[in-house]
Amino acid sequence: MNQFIKDHGVRLFAALAALVPLLVTRFPDVPWEALVATAATLLGVGEFAQRHENTKTNAALHEDSPRDRATELQAELTAIEAGLKTEV
Repeated sequence: MNQFIKDHGVRLFAALAALVPLLVTRFPDVPWEALVATAATLLGVGEFAQRHENTKTNAALHEDSPRDRATELQAELTAIEAGLKTEV
């Protein structure tokens, strides 16, 4: 269960956030202060989730690709074939 929450935390949060307006229509006597507190909490958790996802995205973008070395070798071969570089 913990791994599921870790993998799908943002989706679960979005589902909970979508339920708030439904609950307000179902229970119209909820005081406005509770709604303001809920909205502030949703915004705060949403910001945290966004920063966490950005961290994961940045980490994934900064990983070396296994194709990087192949690209370097292809560039060297192209330079050799074009006569711009002598064989090493």
